[in-house]
Amino acid sequence: MKPSIFFIFLFLAIHSFAQNTFSSKLIGNWKKTEIRSKDGSKLYDQTYVNATFDIDVFSKDSLRLFTSGRRFTYPYTLKDSILTFNKIVFKVKSISESELILDQADFTDETQALSLRFMPKKLFDLTYTPTSYLSKSGERVYQQVNGKLEPYFIDKNMAVMDYVFEKFGFPEYRKGGFVVRFVVTKTGALKGITVVASTNDKYNEKLISAVNKTKGKWQPAEYMGEKVNVEVEYDYNLSYSERETSSIVDSLEYSKMYYDYGNDFFERAAYKQAETYYQKSINYNPLNINSYYQHAACLILLRRKDEACKDYQQLVFLEQKKAKVLQDKYCK
Repeated sequence: MKPSIFFIFLFLAIHSFAQNTFSSKLIGNWKKTEIRSKDGSKLYDQTYVNATFDIDVFSKDSLRLFTSGRRFTYPYTLKDSILTFNKIVFKVKSISESELILDQADFTDETQALSLRFMPKKLFDLTYTPTSYLSKSGERVYQQVNGKLEPYFIDKNMAVMDYVFEKFGFPEYRKGGFVVRFVVTKTGALKGITVVASTNDKYNEKLISAVNKTKGKWQPAEYMGEKVNVEVEYDYNLSYSERETSSIVDSLEYSKMYYDYGNDFFERAAYKQAETYYQKSINYNPLNINSYYQHAACLILLRRKDEACKDYQQLVFLEQKKAKVLQDKYCK
């Protein structure tokens, strides 16, 4: 065999071995512990910060995604450290026995892409102690801890509360409040369905019947590597009312609205008007990172550098990596 051919075969064998080793390390149940921008900047959007995004890689081509109390199963591919599933593309930045880091790879702007850190669920379970009790049959039952210890509802289209409500059939024109409690067992069965609070007892049996229709659609919770019984509780506060005007201002929505207005003026090079709207956006939400960046950009273009530097200073305080680069460029 020629030396060149030998080295080609050797390279392919090493590459294949590394790929297989990499794949085997990925297999396991991973719990999301932190999410930031890909450049390391801190996120303040609670939609991302508080979201569940846990991954159970259970084979070399399939994984389960746990999010918002629901479970989804997807095929995945892993090639040269690029993990792809459900049209989401991640680069496996690092992987070890104690941590997995995934960087979103389908964004060119690192301030828009996300970086997720995961911990093996067995290690994560050591970080908290859930409340539990013994049932009448002597079995251990844990109480649900949102985002940490909870069974997952398996349905392609609905979350469990929406599913139960649809089956409940409570009249839209009536007002009511109901709290239903039950146990999802270690086998995924339902036990002890009870309406613990109700404003209209005649609908209690209908609610219990609606919960019973979720049978067969649960994946049991896991704790310390074992499937466990978990007690869950859902609160239905139902009311019917005509559209009402409200004086309560949704600060986050107003902030986004003024940010969009600012963008419209910025694209037309109307920087003075854009700056006004970006400032209004910041006033409604002092954690709107994008508004600070755009406000500062307007100020630079308007030759108000000292004011722009105050924005960059605030962004640095808010742990935004890109802001430090811009601060060094314009403020020193």
